[in-house]
Amino acid sequence: MSNLRKEDIITLLKYLDFDIMAEEVCDSIYDLDINNEEQQLQVIRTAIVPAYRDFNPLEKESIKKVLGICLQEDVLLDDIFQRISFPFDNEIIDKKIFLENIYKELFDGQRS
Repeated sequence: MSNLRKEDIITLLKYLDFDIMAEEVCDSIYDLDINNEEQQLQVIRTAIVPAYRDFNPLEKESIKKVLGICLQEDVLLDDIFQRISFPFDNEIIDKKIFLENIYKELFDGQRS
C-alpha cells in the first residue's frame, strides 16, 4: 500500500467524532441521515470543511494525498471508521463514497 497513513484520515474524520466535535456542530448534524447524499454533504460542509480550513498547508497536502490513495486503491476502511464515534443513528454504508464526497468538497473534485 503506497504511503497510506491512516492517522491522516483520522485527523480529518475526528471532526465527526461525537466525543470531540463542538456541541453546536453535533446538534446541527445529529438528526441528518449520513447515508443520504444531500444530507451527507451537509454534514461534510458543517463539520469537516471549516476544520480543514484551519489546517496548515502541509497538513492539507497530506490529507489530499491520503484521500486520493483511499479513493484510487483498494484500502480497507472499516478499521479507520471504527476509531470514530460518529453521532449518527446509522453506520456509514459506503465509506468510499463518503470519502469521495469529502474529497469533492475540499478540493472541488480536482484530483492531482
